Amino acid sequence: MEFSNRQVTIFYKPEEKKDKNTYDLAMQLSEHILGIDVLKQKITETQLIEILNHLKRTPADLVDKSSDTYIKKYEGVDLTDDDWIKALTANPEMLFTPIVFFGKRGMLVDTPSRVLDLDPTHGFNDLKT
Repeated sequence: MEFSNRQVTIFYKPEEKKDKNTYDLAMQLSEHILGIDVLKQKITETQLIEILNHLKRTPADLVDKSSDTYIKKYEGVDLTDDDWIKALTANPEMLFTPIVFFGKRGMLVDTPSRVLDLDPTHGFNDLKT
C-alpha cells in the first residue's frame, strides 16, 4: 500500500460524526482525498499489517474498545497480534477510525482537528514518517 505525498488517504466510517469531521478537515491538506469506508470496502490482513507498520502500532492499538462487537465478543479476551488482525478484518466495525495518511505521515485521529498536524508546514513535525 503506497501513500502519495499529494493525496490524503483516510480510512473511516462516514456515518460517525468524528470521522466525517476529520474527512472535512482533511480537505484542507489536499484536494486529492481517497476515502475508504472500512464498512463497505474490506481491508485485507495484508493491508492492515501495512497500516500498522506505517503507524508503528500494534493491532490492539487499532481496536475501538467502545464498539459493540468488541464489548460483546472480545472484551477481556487475550489475543495474539495475529488473532487481533483476523478479528479486525472480520469485524471492521471494531476498527478504530479515522486513520489518516498524508504522504508517509499517518495517525489515528482522536480529535478531528489533529488531522491538520499531518501538514508538514503546520508546525507539528514530530509525527513518524
